[in-house]
Order: sequence, then structure tokens, then C-alpha cells
Amino acid sequence: MPPSVRFIVAVAFLVERDGRLLMIRRSADREHAPGEWECGSGRVEPGEEPEDAVRREAREETGLDVEVIGPVDTFHYYRGPAREEAIGIAFHCRVRGGEVRLSNEHDAAEWVPLDRVGEVAVSQPLRRCLTRFVTRAGT
Repeated sequence: MPPSVRFIVAVAFLVERDGRLLMIRRSADREHAPGEWECGSGRVEPGEEPEDAVRREAREETGLDVEVIGPVDTFHYYRGPAREEAIGIAFHCRVRGGEVRLSNEHDAAEWVPLDRVGEVAVSQPLRRCLTRFVTRAGT
């Protein structure tokens, strides 16, 4: 019998508003990827649907109420110093309401025009995801 394999399942939220994508910077004290720019992400809780996790995590991390448009990409990565194996699902979202209010997980936010998203320094899995997102968005 093969050994048991456990994966973290995470969701990423790519929040679009008026032709711009919300990028947020991870706080310097974070265990995983401190100081890196991202779109926002979090774990799927046991029994939780991925789309529900996206709405919850977006609200917790940014203060925004988002509409989930659909999946953009999936990716495999190793998280944090413990190198926990994870599967990520990235979702295209649009703002439905609220103002950006960052949690303590992030220390900066910027609405980046879609044609400049490629200029933001991000991890390789997120780079691929952002390229697919911008291509689908038509820029």
C-alpha cells in the first residue's frame, strides 16, 4: 500500500476592478513568502467549497466583498520553511462592495493596470497564473 500523501488546498483570489488587479504585499513577519507581492490567498477549511473559501479569504485579507467569476489556473507549490506540499486554485473575482482594509497579513496594496501586471515581481506559479488571467482578460 502506498504511503499516505497529504496536500494543503489553497485558493488565490485575483480581484479585478475597472481594468486593474489588486496586488497586496505580504507582511515582513509572515512565515511563508514575507515581503512578496501576491493577489491574496488562503487555505480551504475542511468541508468548505473553494468558492466560499475565496469569498471568505478575500473579505478577511482585503475587506472586500467579491463575486467569484471562475477559476483561472491551478498550481502545485511547497509552502513555507516546512515545505508543505500544496495545490492552489486561482479564481478571477470582481469587487461587489467594500473598501480595501488590509489584515495584519499584508502591509501594502496597489491596484495595478492589467497591462502592467507583468511588471510586478511575483513567484513563478503566480507569474504563470497572472499571464493566463491577463490573456483571458483581453489585454
